[in-house]
Parts: sequence; C-alpha cells; structure tokens
Amino acid sequence: MVKVTSLSGQQRLAQLARSQFGTAELNNASDSKTVGVTQGDFAAKHQSLSARSGATVSTSLTLTQRAERRIQMQRERQQYNLESIMALAMEYCTEQVANQDVDPDWFQQFCELVLEISNKNMQQLWAKILAGEIAAPGKFSLKTLHSLKRMSYKEALALQQAANLSFKTRQDPTPRIYFGYIRKPSLWRVLTGKNRAVLNLNQYGLSYPQILSLMDIGLLHNSEIESGSLPSGQILNWQYQQTSINGTINSKDVVLQYYKYTACGAELLPLLTTQPNLAYVLALKQLLAGIVLFGQ
Repeated sequence: MVKVTSLSGQQRLAQLARSQFGTAELNNASDSKTVGVTQGDFAAKHQSLSARSGATVSTSLTLTQRAERRIQMQRERQQYNLESIMALAMEYCTEQVANQDVDPDWFQQFCELVLEISNKNMQQLWAKILAGEIAAPGKFSLKTLHSLKRMSYKEALALQQAANLSFKTRQDPTPRIYFGYIRKPSLWRVLTGKNRAVLNLNQYGLSYPQILSLMDIGLLHNSEIESGSLPSGQILNWQYQQTSINGTINSKDVVLQYYKYTACGAELLPLLTTQPNLAYVLALKQLLAGIVLFGQ
C-alpha cells in the first residue's frame, strides 16, 4: 500500500472519490427530483412515491422499458446519495491526517453501504465516519458500518438520547448508562424495601423501547450489566461529558446496575453532539445517596 504524507484530509477524500466514481468534484447535489406534496393528500403522496420508485404506469412504455427506467432511476438515486455523503465528508475533514491511507476494501464496502442512505441526518453520520476514517484509518470497524446500516433515523434519535445519559469511568472507558443499584439483602432491607433502587430513564428522555432497539441493532449489550460487589471505601471516578464526578462507596456489598455500549456503539458515540442532562445527573446522585458519598 502506497503511503501519502503530504495530502490534507480533503485532498485525500478527493482522491478516494476519483477512484470510486471518476471525479474529484464533490459539490452538494441540488438536483433532487423528489416531488413536494401537500400533507394529507394521499393520492399525491402515492403518486410521488410511485414516481420515485420508477413504478409509474405508462401506456407509452412496455413492461421491459418501465423496468429499465426503474433500474436507471435507482442507480441515479444511489449515485446521488453517494456523492452527497462524499460532499458532506469534505466539510468534516481535518488538515491533520495519518500517513496511512484508508484501506481500499473498507472504502469499497463503505461506498456500497451508503447507496441507499437518503435521509440527510443519517448522511451526516456517514460523512463524519468517512472523515474520521481518513484522519485515523482503522478508527471505525466494518462491523460498526454494518450496525449503522441497520439503523433507522428513529434509532439514531434513540442513540442521541442515550448519549446524553452516558458516563465513562477511569477503569473502563467504554460508555455506560447507570440506572440503579442492589445491596446484599438483609432482613431489615427486605422488610423496608431498601435493598435496591431503580431510576426510570424514561423521565430523562430514554424509553425502554428505545433501549431495546439499541440492543437489537448491536449498539448496547443485550442485557443489564451489574458491576459486581463493590466494597465499602471503593473510589468511583466518573466522567460525564465535560464534568468529573467522584464518590466513595459507603455501604457494604453494593452492586451498580447499568447498560453498557458494545464496541460498535462506543465507536459511534463520539460522532454525536451531546447535551448535558442535569436533571438525570441530579436524580442519579439522589438515588445513590444512601450508598455513595459524592465529592463536592
């Protein structure tokens, strides 16, 4: 593999574009042929979707000609999607890039996977991935690309909500979402119901169906995770976005509960712009107040 050391991120992207579809011109496409329709006009929407699919019935064309027309429209739409993502990636490219080139097999699969990505918000995610891969080849695995391919815009919104609630720890940088704890049961705790506590994440923007959908596409592990028994005196070093949160376990045999991101989910998370959810952080601290002494 030939290494190029003097190219900027945008120049390297232009090289990749030229190798893929024979041009280095990456202008945002503005010739979309989607027909606008009035909301609630079923017939007009049906006609618009039929036109976009190439399935419009025309008495002047034979069945074979209509099939050829549909295939041609599909190819044009795929090319439009590919070039749109390439153009967006230009905006995210940095001047500082690694000496190593993007793996050609990775890039080929990337191009194939984005052909059907028409949603503008999803195109931005794919563009950020390409720009990130150019800056640091090997940053995004093929497994992550295939997970993102399965993601709908609705699931992307769920990932955004999850990102807003995510912590990292000094011991394990893989993000996680804390929601409860368990203490070793005793007669008093069983009678008083104080041996466990759970936070309702739905109150802070992340519903249980959203959690299940992120599990289904492989961005969260398929079950709740337990930390294992933490002894009294155990130090907690958490990072919540730009804020460090430190605490000390002050109860015996404590087990923290959380949802943990998979490797694919952890790769995608930095692409999102997170917003601090201070109500969630405050509620989590209040929930854990009986077992964790938080620093000021």
